[in-house]
Amino acid sequence: MVILLNEKQIEKIRREAEEIVEKFSKVLEEFNLEMEESYYIIESRNVLREDNAVEADPNFREKFLKIAPKTNKEGYIIVEKGSWLK
Repeated sequence: MVILLNEKQIEKIRREAEEIVEKFSKVLEEFNLEMEESYYIIESRNVLREDNAVEADPNFREKFLKIAPKTNKEGYIIVEKGSWLK
């Protein structure tokens, strides 16, 4: 889609663009650019939780296999193949 503008419209757009740039420049002048850069909103950064080792239940596998519907001699769970697969 091509929009054709006459000289009056082009000049109006040019003036408005210059006005926007001028106002933006004035806003930027108000900022103190001599400050140290900061990348974080709050002072605490890279805060990590303590890792606490959790001891595994030595009987977990045995308990898990007891509630499994079907297992084999090697201790693996036997699952039903999807009926939608051929």
